[in-house]
Order: sequence, then structure tokens, then C-alpha cells
Amino acid sequence: MESAAVHHSFVVVDVESYGDPARTSPHRTAVRNGMYQVLMSAFADCDLPWDDKSVDDAGDSLMVLVPADVPKSVLVERLPERVVAALRRHNHTHAHEARLGMRMAVHAGEVHFDERGKTSEEMIFTYRILDAPAAKQALKTSTATLVLVVSDHFYRSVVHHDAATRPDDYVAAQAKVKEVDAHVWVRLVDGHPIETTRPAARTRSLTLAELGPVIEVMLRTPGFDTREGRDLVLREVPFAASITRHNADRPDTVSIVRTCAHYPGGLEALLAAIRFYAAGSTEMAELDTLLAERVSGV
Repeated sequence: MESAAVHHSFVVVDVESYGDPARTSPHRTAVRNGMYQVLMSAFADCDLPWDDKSVDDAGDSLMVLVPADVPKSVLVERLPERVVAALRRHNHTHAHEARLGMRMAVHAGEVHFDERGKTSEEMIFTYRILDAPAAKQALKTSTATLVLVVSDHFYRSVVHHDAATRPDDYVAAQAKVKEVDAHVWVRLVDGHPIETTRPAARTRSLTLAELGPVIEVMLRTPGFDTREGRDLVLREVPFAASITRHNADRPDTVSIVRTCAHYPGGLEALLAAIRFYAAGSTEMAELDTLLAERVSGV
């Protein structure tokens, strides 16, 4: 028998590129475990209640129903920052393929319960706005590990009235997903957009003539000449989760260098990380010479 509707807030997270072919089954298991640990840790840090019965698991996403008596401002003020902190801890200790980048959506509304579970138009709506193209694009084209999406109603009733929730950091967008066509607000919780912050001198991609000699040296550089070595190096690169990885050494190295070249300070960060393992080697000296002009922005 259906009960009366009960008001809840909804927090939904989704893992970016969960189906990436570079992820193996053990990687996806680590990702799912990490998704739970990140969210549970962040909820605990914010003194938010966590009840397994209030959690819906969709494989690469989770929805948590938050009781109506929990202040909604906490969900957009403290919670996103704690999620980012937990993501950083996870990504620092896991291989590239098990790292996490996430989108998070926040909304509120009524939920109907019966003996088999729950249903809610507002819950479905929250899942839909989580997939807003603007949110996916924001994560893909930035150094962020977390992008936050809130409904227009949530923004106007909660975010807009509290400076601590950073209302000016949100960008208006349209979520056209399946049956939903709604106004939403999107915020990069950490990081920055790649295109808008990249210096003009570094927008040019490495040409094949520039790339070839660099790759040849890197494939000989101690600590970077194996997949395991590259995994260790990339743990020190803050935007490593944005790099598409490959099983073969050469394509993997090309992808790493080309992606780093598109970030402000990206090549510097990569060279510094390689130098930690290859300092004093002739290959490291060759790399410094080859990339000196590129890194200086000339």
C-alpha cells in the first residue's frame, strides 16, 4: 500500500568514463569501492546521515536520499568540498585506470514509498539533470575532479541566498535529456577550464616533428620506459585522470605528452615528475633540452 509522499533532498553522483576500455574488471571494482568510500567519507565529514536503505546503486552511480530535516545548504556548501578532498585521497593512491572523476547533482522533492520500495518524479528528474551535456562537457574540458549540477529551483531557493555556497561560481545551462528539458546550474567545484585558462602560447599542439624525438627519448628514460613506471610518474601529475591511456608503450606515451601539452604548466609538471625518478640520467638531460623551448612558451 502506497504511503503519503515524504519530502527529501537528493544527492546523485556518477563516475566519469566508467566504461572506458582501459579499465579492467578489477579497476572497475576499485572504482565502485572508491565511489562508495568517497561519498560515505564526505557525508561523515559533514555530519550527514548515511542509511544504506536510502541509497540507490546503479553500478557507476549512486543516489542518496537525505531527510527533510537536514539543511539543504550543507549539500552545496560543505559536501562538494569534502567530496573533492576524498577524491584526491583516492586518486593519489590508485592507478590511473582506477581513478575517479565525478559529476554530482542536487535537487529536492517528494518521494512515495510502498512495500517494494520508492518512486518519485523528482528522483528521476535528478538523474536526468546529472546527465546534462553542459555538466559532462565541463568535466571533460577542465582539470576538475568534480562538477556540481543543481536544479533551477534548488539554485534559486538555496544557493542564491547563501554566499557560502558560491552562487557566482555557477553557470546557467539547459539539461535536455530524454523527457527532461530544464534549466539547471553547473559549477566546477575544483580545477579550472582548459580552454579559458590556457595561455595563447601553449594552445598549439606538438607537431609530429617536435613529438617524435621527445617520444623516442621518453621510451628510453628510466622510470618512464614501462607502463608501471608511467603509472607512478602520473600520480604526481594533477590532471592525470584526463589522460587517455593505452596498453602499448608508444601510443600511451604519445597520449600522455599531447595531453600534458594542452594544460597550463602541464609539460613542466610532467618533466618534474619524470625527473624525480630519472634525475642524473642522460635521457633526462636530453628531455630537458628537447622540451626547453616548448616549456618556456617560445
